[in-house]
Amino acid sequence: MSLDSALLRATSGLRHTTRQIEATAQNVANADVEGYTRKTAAGQQSATGGVRTLAPQRDVDLALQAEARAARGGAAAAQLRADTLSPLAQLQGNPSDGDSLGGLTGALRDELTQLRATPNDSAAQAEALRGAATLAERLQEVSGAVARTRQAVQDGLRTDVDQANALLRDIAKLDAQAKAERAAGRPGADTLDRRDTAVNQLSGLLDITPVQGGDGGLTLILRGGAILPLDPDGSPLGMADAVTAPGAYYGAPAGTLPGLTLNGATLSNVPRGGRIGEGLVLRDETLAGMGAELDTLATTLAGRLSEQGLTLFTEPDGGAPPATGSATAPGFAARITLSPVVAAEPSMLRDGTPDVPAFPPNPDGQSGYTALLDRVLDFAFGDTRDGSTEHAPIPGTGLGPGGQLNSDFSPPRRLVDYAAAVTASHAAEAGAAAGAATSAAADSARLGSLVQARQGVDVDNEMAAMVTLQNAYAANARIMAAVQGMWDSLLAAVR
Repeated sequence: MSLDSALLRATSGLRHTTRQIEATAQNVANADVEGYTRKTAAGQQSATGGVRTLAPQRDVDLALQAEARAARGGAAAAQLRADTLSPLAQLQGNPSDGDSLGGLTGALRDELTQLRATPNDSAAQAEALRGAATLAERLQEVSGAVARTRQAVQDGLRTDVDQANALLRDIAKLDAQAKAERAAGRPGADTLDRRDTAVNQLSGLLDITPVQGGDGGLTLILRGGAILPLDPDGSPLGMADAVTAPGAYYGAPAGTLPGLTLNGATLSNVPRGGRIGEGLVLRDETLAGMGAELDTLATTLAGRLSEQGLTLFTEPDGGAPPATGSATAPGFAARITLSPVVAAEPSMLRDGTPDVPAFPPNPDGQSGYTALLDRVLDFAFGDTRDGSTEHAPIPGTGLGPGGQLNSDFSPPRRLVDYAAAVTASHAAEAGAAAGAATSAAADSARLGSLVQARQGVDVDNEMAAMVTLQNAYAANARIMAAVQGMWDSLLAAVR
């Protein structure tokens, strides 16, 4: 080997080692950057001798990435559900608490029982009125909170859809750049990292599967088969603004709430993974179902009392309440009001109200009259309407204005039991959501750690590699020094 050849090889070795040191330094500098993958500067033997450095490459595990993306979407959906339902459960309280709906319904029954012992006692009448007013206010409070939460979810959907469109535009730009770099013979590792990061962020909103083509371009497929177009200037997803009024719902037969659209067409089956899919479930099923159950409780409460001759609860204007146990009386729980007529004349708790022809109020004007309270306690709060005919079952299916919603429990026949069951169901829903969120977050974190360990930067390993590279650099430098010394000796001998 000639001195020129040796010098050429040592020089190329120095250049290659320098590139590797640069790659290592870049890895260490970006160790904490989201989505950054470890880069390596591989070498390739040169046809003219020595070594040439290839463009930095990344080594990723596509299957592990896909698993981590799915877990990320599941965790985002579960966290949204938990964050949405937890405040509602806290507001309703423990089903066994006295200030829960079940507890307040039972308290009203107990106060009417005490009134029955002294039906002419104005203090007992006032206490029963306060109990009825408290129950109505509690129904209004809980129902209003559910309605506000449902509207917040709808508004959040609009925000999430806008964010998804922004990410799709970013992905489109990075995708075009990645294809251009590939066409030019460059791997474009940094561009691919940024594209993967944007795709990972999008997976928190939608359940997507990215498929890379032979040209390096990406196709994003929603679960169900719909393809998301990548347009750097486009907004393919849509969600119209809407007010989630008590009678508003999505779907057949005459829903008014908007669905998620793709290129202007409504997606019939939005996958549940990700915040957008979960948001639609919360808006159209979970929260709508909670509101419908509260309305059913309110109509059953008002209706059963009215059936026995005591219209204790009415519409805010004093109008008659909806039919007993109506499953399609949207928003009545938010409107239920202590009857202004009874509030003005508390003795009606003893005598009854004049709007029920079947039971004229206290026909003989007796101060110790208990027939009305007997009927209320035995029948309105009992199993039967009249001692022989059972109450119609409280609806558990066909709830809501669209008649599409179902309770996840079998409704008890007794009023107090149903009120407790509603609270318990909502609390269980929130508890399950919190548990699922914790589990999903742990799963996502575990897979994220596996991805980081597989394709991220381990600073300790990089620093150990740096020592090896320093030694390689020094070895090549010594070779060059030796060759230079030999050249100097040769030139001196010639002179």
